[in-house]
Amino acid sequence: MREMGKNYLYCTNCNKEIFKAKRKSIDSMYFNVWILTIISSLGFALVPFIIYRYFILKKNICPNCQNRLEFYGSREDFPDPKAQITRIVQTIEQEKKEEEGINCPFCKETINNQEEICPNCGASLKE
Repeated sequence: MREMGKNYLYCTNCNKEIFKAKRKSIDSMYFNVWILTIISSLGFALVPFIIYRYFILKKNICPNCQNRLEFYGSREDFPDPKAQITRIVQTIEQEKKEEEGINCPFCKETINNQEEICPNCGASLKE
């Protein structure tokens, strides 16, 4: 069952809209617990299991990558996959700039960030 007003599913891992989601698979431990409960209750626990599994448990798993899906009210609300890539590229560029170093305020030469004295002009870089 989908949430009220949220009719569109989007997988952030696949970066595409999903039209037919699936339910989370039952782990073997939970499956064994359900079987023992059904057997011990002479089959009466089968009714709550079916109600939970097919009416309460949401279909919110991507059939392609098994990732949890996000519900959105419209297609315009989907996140832009290019925004994530742009943010990653900007982070990498910033890290490269930090690794390259800084410019000496006196001789304008690029030096290492950890230097306390400029190796080119001998000026103190402590402020």
